[in-house]
Amino acid sequence: MVTNNKFVVERTNVLSADVTLGVSYAALDTGDFGWYGIAGQTYQFDAKVVYSAVAATDGAAFSITATATPTQIAFISEYNTDATTVVRTMGFAIDTPDHGTASVISSTGLNTAHVFGTITPSADGYIAISGIAENASTIVAKATASVLSWKRVDWPAQP
Repeated sequence: MVTNNKFVVERTNVLSADVTLGVSYAALDTGDFGWYGIAGQTYQFDAKVVYSAVAATDGAAFSITATATPTQIAFISEYNTDATTVVRTMGFAIDTPDHGTASVISSTGLNTAHVFGTITPSADGYIAISGIAENASTIVAKATASVLSWKRVDWPAQP
């Protein structure tokens, strides 16, 4: 009997140290907050990034990055600008969207961004959550509170 049941292992990574975002997109961590992807294989990912900001008018954005332009990519990046407004952006390219301005709720507490979607890398290499800040040294992704889960979701056909 042939079935479509697959054994899928979801992996979870936790950001191991605070990361100050720069004014260009960069991986939050090149070892712990991502995974090594294989060209042609499809992965789903879901990241919650907790971050602090110097001022409520600071801009920040979070994305997915890869070694090379993916064969396929679709993801959503979302964050709150106040207690009732969520900015949700659909992304079709790595290291997008732009940071904008005032993408934080609190300059005295913590903020949360959510990045989730699917990626099929075109080359073997590291895939990671990336971030960008409007102003240098104003946004800090927080260790131990930021979590990434990912899993491979495509499988070769069974005979």
